Amino acid sequence: MKKGIVIFAVILINVYSFSQDFRKPLIEAMNAYKQNDYALFYDKIKEAHEFHPYHQGILYQFGIAAALTNRSDEAIQKLKQAILINADFDLFNPDVHSLKELDAFKKLLTLQKESQKLILNSDTSFVLKDRTLHVEGIDYSKSNQTFYFGSIHKRKIIQVTKDGKVSDFCSSGFEGMTSIFGVKVDEKRNLLWACSSPMEEMENYDTLSTSYVYKFEMSSGKLLKRYETPADIKNCIFGDLLLDEAGTVFISDSKNNLILTVTGKSEKIERYFDAKEFWNIQGLALTPDSKFMFIADYIKGIFRLDLITKELKTIINTLDVSLKGIDGLYFYHNSLIAIQNGVAPLRCSRYYLNQNLDAISDFKIIDRKHPAYNEPTLGVIVDNLFFYIANSQWGGYTNDHQLNPETKLQDIVILKSSLK
Repeated sequence: MKKGIVIFAVILINVYSFSQDFRKPLIEAMNAYKQNDYALFYDKIKEAHEFHPYHQGILYQFGIAAALTNRSDEAIQKLKQAILINADFDLFNPDVHSLKELDAFKKLLTLQKESQKLILNSDTSFVLKDRTLHVEGIDYSKSNQTFYFGSIHKRKIIQVTKDGKVSDFCSSGFEGMTSIFGVKVDEKRNLLWACSSPMEEMENYDTLSTSYVYKFEMSSGKLLKRYETPADIKNCIFGDLLLDEAGTVFISDSKNNLILTVTGKSEKIERYFDAKEFWNIQGLALTPDSKFMFIADYIKGIFRLDLITKELKTIINTLDVSLKGIDGLYFYHNSLIAIQNGVAPLRCSRYYLNQNLDAISDFKIIDRKHPAYNEPTLGVIVDNLFFYIANSQWGGYTNDHQLNPETKLQDIVILKSSLK
C-alpha cells in the first residue's frame, strides 16, 4: 500500500462530518489511486478540492495527483499550501519523485524544514495544579490583579490572585452553568462576563442543558443576570466573548456561525451578524476605536468586519504562512496575536497588518512546538505581556468523553511572552 492511501483514510474521517458531498469524490479518488488510474485520481481529488479548498489533506493529495499526471507547477503549489498548514506531510513520498530535481521543489523542502523548527519565546508564568479543570478561557483584572479562567469539565469560573491563591469564583454548575468557554472582564463597570455551552466533556452532561451568557458583579461575585439563548437559535456553542468601550458584549457561536450581542439597551442576547462566508468562527478581536472586528474562521482564516457599515472582508495573506486553525485572536498595536491549534506544528503567531488593516504585511512566530503545548486555546494581553493557556487538554478524555485518570493528565500551564 502506498503512503498516500493512509492519508486518504484520515481525509475521509475528517471531512465526512463536515459535508456528505465530500464522500463520493473522495472514495472515487481513492479507488482510482489504488487502480493506478492517475488521470481519474486527479479529476476526482480536484472535485473534492472544489468542495473544500482549505482542507490540508485534500491539498496534499491534490499535489500528489498533479505530480503523477505531470502537472509540476500545480503540484508544487498544492503541496506548498498543504505544508503551510501541516508541515509533517511526507514530501519524500515516491509519488512526487518527478518533482525532486526542480528548484521550486527544493525550495519547498527548505520551507518545510523551517516550518518544523522549534521556536520558544514564552516562559511559564504559573501553573494550575488541578488537572481535572480543563480550562479554555482566560482574562485578567488589573484593579484586583486577578486572573479568571473558565473550566470546560468542572463547569465553573476559577480565580487566581496575585499571590497565587486559587479559588472558585462560582461553584460548579452554578445557575445552569455548563462548560465555560470565554470569560471577559469589564474593568470600567466592575463586571465579569462568561459564556457557557453544554459539551459532552463536562461533568454530569445532560442533553437538555442549554447555552447561557452570565453577567457577574466582579468584586462580589454576585450574579446580576443570566441571558438565555434566543428561541430561534438551536444548539449554540458560545466560543468567545468580546467587549467594546461602551460595554457591548459580542459572542461567537461556532455551531451556527453567528455573532451575537448583548447591549445595555436590550438586556438580552440578539443576533448581530452572520455571513455565508463563515465556515467555523472562533476568536474575536476589536480595534481600540471599535471600528473593526477581526473574526477568526478556523477553516478559512481571518475576516474583518466594519462595525459601522457591516462590510465583511477577508484579510489578504500572500506570505508563506497559513492563517488556518486560529482559536484565540487578539489585537495589539496594528497586529493580531493568534493561537493556532489547527495547524502542525501548533503555534502562537503575531501577524502584522498593513496601514489599511486589511492585509498581512509580516509575521513572527512567538512559539512553535512549545514543550508545554497540549492544545493551546485562549489568552489575554496585559500591558505588553501576552498570557495564554498552553495545554487545555481537549485530548484528555476517553472515546466516550470521560475524563482520563489524573495520572494521564497534566498540570495546566499558563505561558507568558513579551510583545515589545
